[in-house]
Amino acid sequence: MIHPTALIAPGARLAADVEVGAYTIIGAHVEIDAGTRIGPHAVITGHTRIGKGNHIFQFVSLGEIP
Repeated sequence: MIHPTALIAPGARLAADVEVGAYTIIGAHVEIDAGTRIGPHAVITGHTRIGKGNHIFQFVSLGEIP
């Protein structure tokens, strides 16, 4: 489930079962594999690839300097 307030850039590749929390931002060059959960207010950008079965917690910044 992708929360309706999350912003997913065109070009981002998310597996069908990825859960994305409220107000999360995911950039165009991001790939996220199956079984991953992303908490609210996360920012994931850059050329970032996240494998299977991860739990990314709230307020994290991945792929660039926070």
